[in-house]
Amino acid sequence: MSRRLRVLLAAALTIAFVAGGSSAAWALWTATGTTASSVTIGKTGASLSGTSAMTTTFSSTVTSITKPITLTNSGSLAGTATTSVSVVSGSSTTLAQAVTVTAWPVTSATACTDSTAVGTGSVSGTWGSLPSMTSKLAAGASAVWCTRSTPTSSAPASSTTTVHVNLTVTTGTWTSGVVQGAFSLTTPAASPALTCTDHNGTYVELAWDTTSRPKDTWYGAFVGSTMVAAKEQGYYGRITLAPDQVPASAGTSGPVTVTVKVLDSAGNPTSTVAGTGTITLLTQSNGKAVRCGA
Repeated sequence: MSRRLRVLLAAALTIAFVAGGSSAAWALWTATGTTASSVTIGKTGASLSGTSAMTTTFSSTVTSITKPITLTNSGSLAGTATTSVSVVSGSSTTLAQAVTVTAWPVTSATACTDSTAVGTGSVSGTWGSLPSMTSKLAAGASAVWCTRSTPTSSAPASSTTTVHVNLTVTTGTWTSGVVQGAFSLTTPAASPALTCTDHNGTYVELAWDTTSRPKDTWYGAFVGSTMVAAKEQGYYGRITLAPDQVPASAGTSGPVTVTVKVLDSAGNPTSTVAGTGTITLLTQSNGKAVRCGA
């Protein structure tokens, strides 16, 4: 059979099959066609957790906070996670700028504690301006960063700042939407000032207001965590402090902060501050001395 005859026969059979509604016609046409398939390239995504646990009220006993946050690439493509920070409108930018921050990557959230040493790859700044915490992440992977926040001496009293940590994940020219985690930091009211009286460098007398508490309330004066001088009740409301009573850890010269705290029934310091003030250690011709003020 010639090639031309075979083509004519195939055409005739096709017409017959189509006219008859046979499924063989469908098989014939599709066997000679091409098939197109669609491919899903992927998507970017980001998620952030742990920021709510960073909300803190600082105090004389809470002078720093160390907490982990977790950056997650929730997309289906590998990418780079980057962060930025911003202060929520209406909260204290001054406080955010007065709280120093150090952040560094850790292996897990449990590896971020108050005693954890700052690790490699750290970034430092304030909650008003902090360099990016940057991690390269596979699809679905997470990175944990340990953050340590410490208010400086310039932090305003009785202030609150609310901070947003903003996270994006970037793959090539594609960037996920921004996700945010928020937390707040608060400073306590300013401690009342101690009244200080000089006594020729030999000692100083420190007094505090006792009118707001029962007269039998006990008080202790502290330099750091060390109680100096004898405890006193509100009936007297003052202590004397000589240079030799200041702990060696405070040094031998320069300003020293003294804080008077209310004591509990066991004689231990509470977080209630009755007054705080500064004295200065120095050396005179006759030896060690102390005076009021910085």
